[in-house]
Amino acid sequence: MNAKELILLDLKETRRRFLMAAYGIPNAYLTWQPDVDALSIGQMIRHVLLHDYSWYMILTEQRLPSEEERAPLWELPFTSVQDEVDRSMVYHDQFIAYVESLNVGDFESKLIQWPHRPIARYLGDTLERKSYHDAVHTGQLLQYMRMLQLERPDIWD
Repeated sequence: MNAKELILLDLKETRRRFLMAAYGIPNAYLTWQPDVDALSIGQMIRHVLLHDYSWYMILTEQRLPSEEERAPLWELPFTSVQDEVDRSMVYHDQFIAYVESLNVGDFESKLIQWPHRPIARYLGDTLERKSYHDAVHTGQLLQYMRMLQLERPDIWD
């Protein structure tokens, strides 16, 4: 496998495992949060799923989505995990298609500047950080499930 194939595998696997965890949470718990400063379960799921949109904008337009672009996506009430997945799938597909369109050489030569932080990383590093972000939130969801004494899915297939 080359770098592009490995990064795509990692991105797809972290998403698949995140969804396994998310689908294991009953919809009645979407507003639950362990404390007032933490994301609720619904907020965390939405954050991860809509993260693809933000990353796509950073990678293709070197900017974050504007508040006007984000508001229709972020201000909806939480109804179900499936609704969150359905609404966000277009952004995930767009993001994956973009990564699939890249040349392997881009991973070591294209510098990505974060529009909201003084951080610059090469594209390959950037994409791995996106995958890591999703993996960390998968762990958080599993911890939330443990705190709620919910059965946790086996994401280690």
